[in-house]
Amino acid sequence: MSVYSGSELSAGIAPATLKLVRGGHVRICPHSGLNITSSSQGLMLATGDGALEIDYQLNEQAADVLITPDFNVSLVGPGTFHFALGINKKGDTCVKPLPGNASEVTFSELLGTGVYKAPPDEAVMFRGGKLDAKAAVTSECGCPPTTPVMRAEAQPGPTPKVEESKPSERVAVASNETTSPLPPDKPGQVHVQVDTPFVFSAKPTAGRAVAKVQFSSLPNVYFVQEKVDPVVLTEKQPEVSLKAAAAPPVPEQKPRKEKKGFMGRVKGFFGSLFHR
Repeated sequence: MSVYSGSELSAGIAPATLKLVRGGHVRICPHSGLNITSSSQGLMLATGDGALEIDYQLNEQAADVLITPDFNVSLVGPGTFHFALGINKKGDTCVKPLPGNASEVTFSELLGTGVYKAPPDEAVMFRGGKLDAKAAVTSECGCPPTTPVMRAEAQPGPTPKVEESKPSERVAVASNETTSPLPPDKPGQVHVQVDTPFVFSAKPTAGRAVAKVQFSSLPNVYFVQEKVDPVVLTEKQPEVSLKAAAAPPVPEQKPRKEKKGFMGRVKGFFGSLFHR
């Protein structure tokens, strides 16, 4: 991928390498960023929290500047630069020379007047972004070491043994060609010859299910309702139970005569005279 002046780069979980046209490269460590701008005198690099590894040479008329949150780091040619620079969230800035580094690096405070020139073979830490708080590097500075890739070699499996056919065994050879020649005879080999007729059967195979339906057992779809002869019901006398027949008849009761008093007898006497 081509990178132009003013580009901003960042690396993810793996480091990224920026190759320079003039030669050399800048390695961006994982989870770090870099802004690059070119000029007539050299490059201006800017970075924040993270780590970088510089590896290139400068001629006599070139000078690069690396800007961090607290320092201006000057790289003046001619010289060979190969060092690691790391910055954490607390502002601690470390510089560590790598194999082949042969030039000093100059640190200048952005918010002060302090200047420090780090020799080519010195690893130093500036705590809190202050040149006065210089200390020795006690932790890693730069990109973490890459994890070696483990390669597993596939071991060949055991070769299957091919058992030779014994003379007493029968060998059958299948071929799609009807007129294929017979295999050559082996000493002691037993041949089997069978004569059998070839009969074609149209019956279904055993793997298929066949349903048989007898049409004589199906209902008549044309005459669904059958003819029914009319039935005449005859009247029958009600049946009487034996208990009811054996019960004796109840005698009828005669009406009782009303008793007439004196006035009733007088009225009856006069009625008999006038026939009333």
